[in-house]
Formats: sequence, structure tokens, C-alpha cells
Amino acid sequence: MALFRALLHEWQLVRHNKAVMLVLFGGILFYAFLYPLPYLHNVAGEQAVVVLDEDKTALSRTLIRRVDAMPQTRVQAVVPSMQEARAMITAGEAQGLLIVPRDFQKDLLLGVPAVLSYAGDASYFLIYGTVVEGLLTAGTTLALEVQALRSVAVKETKAPLVAQIQPVAVSVKPVFNAQAGYLNYVIPAVFVLILQQTMLISLGSVTVLDRQARAITPPSHSIGVALLARFILFVGLYSVFAALYFGFFFKLYVVQAVASWLPLLALSVLFLGVCALLAMLLGYYYSAPEQSILLVLVSSLPLVFLVGFAWPVTSLPIWLDAAVNLVPARPGILGLLSLNQMGAQWQQMAAHIGWLLVQGCIFIALLWWRVQREANIRLGL
Repeated sequence: MALFRALLHEWQLVRHNKAVMLVLFGGILFYAFLYPLPYLHNVAGEQAVVVLDEDKTALSRTLIRRVDAMPQTRVQAVVPSMQEARAMITAGEAQGLLIVPRDFQKDLLLGVPAVLSYAGDASYFLIYGTVVEGLLTAGTTLALEVQALRSVAVKETKAPLVAQIQPVAVSVKPVFNAQAGYLNYVIPAVFVLILQQTMLISLGSVTVLDRQARAITPPSHSIGVALLARFILFVGLYSVFAALYFGFFFKLYVVQAVASWLPLLALSVLFLGVCALLAMLLGYYYSAPEQSILLVLVSSLPLVFLVGFAWPVTSLPIWLDAAVNLVPARPGILGLLSLNQMGAQWQQMAAHIGWLLVQGCIFIALLWWRVQREANIRLGL
């Protein structure tokens, strides 16, 4: 009964705090719809490019038409000077630039290497990579055709030429991301990070508010019962949010998921439990609820590159890699990706599960030490 009354008390703390309710329900749904928007088309395509044609021959015009026909690029304009091209890119009217040099047609017909120059706005590396891929493919294909025609004209076969330009044929078959798109790559990992970060805000804020209330009025139940009730409440709420993310929203965005519900639920609850312990621990170091928001704002973007799905862990400094291992998002994201997107077995995720258990033990010990220390300070011990 004491635990039940504590659960009701904790729910009242949450329900009457508009900021926490906004994070819990508004933030979870807001990010679920907002974050995937840039990736809905899965790949960046039809990027506008501007062309500076210094050759003005039939072959250069053919190249321009090829660039315009590529799925990655479309020709926004053919300009007479570099100044106009630079102005269009600066104004955002085009994302790339193709320069066709003088004597382009002459050099290709004579078998002399012709140099095409590519440039673009590299502020968004995905868009820049798409532009370069489209321009490079169009230029390489045209050069191959011209050289093939020359070979036929001198009564040579095409086979040696093709083998010389492309000696190895590459057949790419995506295994865990069948569409080779950004949704299946980004969304499963970022959804896990959103669950952690929003819990650090909401549960951390509630913990600070409870500490402040206990310092003013005598508590109706012990700190141990309160922390246990708060833990159960938030892990339960976030288990529903995780089911919503990994169920409804995965189906909405057609994200690949292969895990059965029971292993996915078990690993999710373990991850959320460790996040809850960390949030309550941090709540004992905040002096105001707003500090939890500042911590999340500062840490969210670095964590995207440090947890291991966007940037290889082997490229991180040893000390930084060791520090990130203390964040639940690292084993949580890698474990849930292995289970839900790659179909891994439990024994293959032993390292991730082990790290979560180690983190949980560390956070429990530090949290209880901090609780006892604060109680002793209040008693003047």
C-alpha cells in the first residue's frame, strides 16, 4: 500500500507539472514526426547544379543533357561566367557546379585525358556527395562511350576498353538496409537516443522538484519508496513510448524490424531502467529543473557521433570511447540495432547487455550514496 500511494503521489507530481508533461507527451510525439521529415525520401536526389560551358560543342551539350537526366542532379542553368555560378550557389539556387573546359570535345576525340571540374556547397555532406556522384557518373559514362566509338573506328573491340576502365564489376546487395536509405539507417538509432534524452529531462526535473519539496515539508513516505515508485512509473511510461516508437512509427516510416516483441521488450525495459537510474542520479546534482534541459542540449548532438552508429567507434580516442561507455545510449542503441534491425541472437549482444547491467549497478550505488549524503547534510551530520 505504501508503494501504491507513492506511485499515485509521483503521478500527481508529473501530472501537475506542465513542463514535464510537455516533454513526456509533446516532446516524444513532436520528435517522432519532426526528426524523420528530412529523410522521408530516403536519398537526396534532383539537386540543382549550374554549368559553366567553356567548350560550347556538341559533345559538351550532350554532357549537359546527361547531367540533367541523372536521378541525382538537374541542370538549373548554363551560365557564361564563374561570377554568375558563384552567385547562384551563394544564393542557394544551386548546390553544385560543373565546369566543362575548352577543347573538351577535341581532347576526348583525340584520346587525350579531359579534366572536368566539380564544385559545390559542402555544408551538407549528403547533398554534396549526391551532386558529385551525379556529375561523376555522367562524365565517366560519356567518356566511356566516346572511347568505345574511337575503338570501333580503328577496328578494335569494346571488351578490352571496358575491362581497362572497369576491371572489377561491383554488385552491391544491402543486407540490413534493403532500401539503402537514410530512414532505416538513422531513425532506429535516433529514436533510442530521444527516449534517453527526454527521460533525462523529465525524470531529472521531477527528482529536483521532489528534493526541493522534501526540504520544505515533511515527506509522506520514505525516500527509498519514493525513488522506487518514481522508477516504476517512468519505466512503465517509457515502455509504452518505446512500443509506440518501435511499433507504430516503424510501420509508419517503413523501417525494417525483425525482432519478436518479447526480446525487444526485455532489452528496451533494461535500457530504460538504466536511463531512469541515471536521470535520478543527475537529479541529485541539479540545483534547478532547468539544468536538465541544458545538459541534454549540450550532449545530444555529440552523442549522435559518439555512440557508434554514425561514426566508427574505432576512430574515437581511447579516453573518449571509455567515457561514452558510461552513457546508456551507447549499449542501448547498439544492442537494439543488433536485435531489431540485424536479427542478432542474445549471445551476440552479451557485451551490450553486460554494459547496461554494469552501468545500472554503478548508477544505483552512486544514487544511494548521494541520497544518504544529502540526508546527512540535512541532519547536520
